[in-house]
Amino acid sequence: MLNGVAVSPSGRVFASFPRWTSLEAPSVMEAMPGGSFRPYPGNQWNDWWPEASSHDRIVSSHAVFADASNHLWIVDDAGPRVAPAVVGAQKLVRIDLATDRVTRVYPLGAEILPKGTMIGHVRVDERCAYVTEAHHGSILVVDLDSGRARKVLEGAASTRADPSIVPVIEGREMRRTTGEVPQLHVDLLELSEDGKWLYFMPLFGPVLRRIETRFLRDETLSEDQLASRVEDVVRVPPLAGITVDREGNLYFCSFTENAILKMGKDRKIETLVADPRISFPNEPAIGPDGWLYFPSSQAHRLPAFNGGVSRVVLPFEVFKIRLP
Repeated sequence: MLNGVAVSPSGRVFASFPRWTSLEAPSVMEAMPGGSFRPYPGNQWNDWWPEASSHDRIVSSHAVFADASNHLWIVDDAGPRVAPAVVGAQKLVRIDLATDRVTRVYPLGAEILPKGTMIGHVRVDERCAYVTEAHHGSILVVDLDSGRARKVLEGAASTRADPSIVPVIEGREMRRTTGEVPQLHVDLLELSEDGKWLYFMPLFGPVLRRIETRFLRDETLSEDQLASRVEDVVRVPPLAGITVDREGNLYFCSFTENAILKMGKDRKIETLVADPRISFPNEPAIGPDGWLYFPSSQAHRLPAFNGGVSRVVLPFEVFKIRLP
């Protein structure tokens, strides 16, 4: 399964392949010019099995993100086949794209991620990494120098999912085999183009929110004080990915509409493109070429949402559209 795309400042394209199915595959790969993929960064980092060590391997990459400093960041949720995370294996991995070497691992231990937690997406500024945790609903703030992580807004109204929302995709309600609707709390995030704001939301919406990053870094603020600084931005449909361009326009991957949406500074949302081939569009990225890259993840077609039967149509695909 291919669920996320990252594009480096030089135009290299990477994708995350979480081990959520029974198919064996490297968990991170680089897209080559001819359309094929190669394991990235290679060696033991892409080679994991249940008895293997986890500190020097990607157990299951939930997301990838390329920053402006030519690093690739990998979110290892360490939950193969959507099982509970391997103990002590959840982490952020930073790779220097100039050398294709892992330069730092940020462990996210049990003291901040107790059993049952699921980390999702990451964004990075000069001082911190911001990571979503969707099971309990919190944002992790990781100091890039010390590696120390703090958990903020856990259980706040702004990070909680709305249990009344039942997404309908291709005419079918998105429910687990048990009939339950997944309750994924804060899962998506994006920094504003100037780094002042962190936008975030639960997977199914219904509201995109934001908070100034200076408040997230301020350890003197109580949880109530921090929660009071969260702002509602706009109502949105269920989304699976957000990205931003240099002008501050936000782009949304709408999986109930098979569409890519755009929101400008006026906070009005328009549809850029809608197409049946855009099947559960997931984490996108904008390349230096001015194109928006995104995967057709088909997440709703996995066996977990279809009575144990896969409806996935191979191959998985990455699409791109030129931004206006």
